[in-house]
Amino acid sequence: MKTPEEYRAALSKMKPNIVKDKVVRDPCKDKELDKGINVVAVSYEYAHDQKMKEFMTAKSPLTGKTIHRYNHIPRSKEDLEKRYEMINTLAQETFCAQRCVGSDALYALFMGTYLVDQDKVLNTNYHRHFLEYLKYVQENDIAPAGAITDAKGDRSVSPAEQPERDSYVHVVRKTDKGVYVSGVKSPITTGAYAEEICVLPGRQFAAHEKDFAIAFAIPADAEGITRFVLSPEIKALEGEFSACHGKKYLNKEAMIVFEDVFVPWGRVFLCGEYQYAGRYADFFATVHRFSYCACKPAVFNLLSGAAALISEYNGTEGKYLFSDSKGKLFDIMKNADMIQGMGQAAIKFAKETESGAVLPDPKYANLGKFISGEQFPKAISILQDMAGNLPVSLPHENLLKDKEYGPKVKKVFARKEGIPPEDHYRLNELIRTIAASDEGGLLQFGTRHGGGTIEVEKATIYTQNLKKLQECKKMAKRQAGIE
Repeated sequence: MKTPEEYRAALSKMKPNIVKDKVVRDPCKDKELDKGINVVAVSYEYAHDQKMKEFMTAKSPLTGKTIHRYNHIPRSKEDLEKRYEMINTLAQETFCAQRCVGSDALYALFMGTYLVDQDKVLNTNYHRHFLEYLKYVQENDIAPAGAITDAKGDRSVSPAEQPERDSYVHVVRKTDKGVYVSGVKSPITTGAYAEEICVLPGRQFAAHEKDFAIAFAIPADAEGITRFVLSPEIKALEGEFSACHGKKYLNKEAMIVFEDVFVPWGRVFLCGEYQYAGRYADFFATVHRFSYCACKPAVFNLLSGAAALISEYNGTEGKYLFSDSKGKLFDIMKNADMIQGMGQAAIKFAKETESGAVLPDPKYANLGKFISGEQFPKAISILQDMAGNLPVSLPHENLLKDKEYGPKVKKVFARKEGIPPEDHYRLNELIRTIAASDEGGLLQFGTRHGGGTIEVEKATIYTQNLKKLQECKKMAKRQAGIE
């Protein structure tokens, strides 16, 4: 398995096709991209930690070797439990583990390719091709990016009717050796610091849209690919008192533009079988929302810790005027437990698919993601309320050490006795980063839209409950005495 250093070396050797305001020759030497690389590097680091190897690694059924669990397809509920622990542990350190998207793409492709191959009318052989690719990923310990979301263009018209055809990735032409594809996927997590890109359809398509029903894997520096770094305003933080997320870690998304990119048939996992595009998307949505059930409890726990500490530091614990800080803290804390409960329910009711992979229960995976997306903005608002105005009203940190100005500036931190001004500053800077910075804004948008919108999750939960709803109506009739 790779070390963090080997992961970085692999990125540095790639052909430059990453663009910020100009071409980035080496992502590891770019201040902002390096912070995103740090996030993925943690997953490599933890896989070599003896205390974590039990849930960070697995034995590959394909090679018999020990591999990174991110590249292992869960085949049992125990596998799901360990996957959950891995993601939750990483999120406690990095806020967002980032590597989940590419891993979930592999997971979905395993199930999707097997499913389409069972259709004897189509006579496809995608699953064998995918297993060869998965073996390659496992043996080289690659952390691919998962590219699912298309640019989409005008939402009021179908993919085939778009004024800009590249709004969706599509097949341009086919040859005996492979296919040529064009289009835009955006925003893509780890897209600027991945060795490989796994492309999946993000929706169902109609028969006349079969050119959009395409899934494949490609080296991220292949000819015809340009990767644009998004959110240039999100900068690395460099202050002594800066929070870990921002100073050491960042989430840098990418827009990936495919222009007549050649993909050999051995790396094509769906091509024109429009009937199954939606199933690929559904498989990904379910496993990725399960990942949210593992990740977001750690995030809400961080918010809870920050809220509890700021209340303690400010002397507002318990009831203060018309404010009940314990009640507010409960409103943040409950979310971690509810989302974790949905994740555990998704494992308990998981079912084995025909492919041999185990699929988390879609209803509970979607419920966990729904709670996260709905409650995160509310939790941020509560944290802002409990923190007051200081997180966005901090003086320059260098002044704390200044002989002339330091004593004057520290007066604003004279709150709970015994708490050093520097600790006050660090905590308020953490809250500012989470709740009032460019990076914090990205995290809030990501929690809302990443993995699908709340409306999509509600529709999925409702659909999953339709059969149950009929039983509920029968029970109501029975209790009411209706024949």
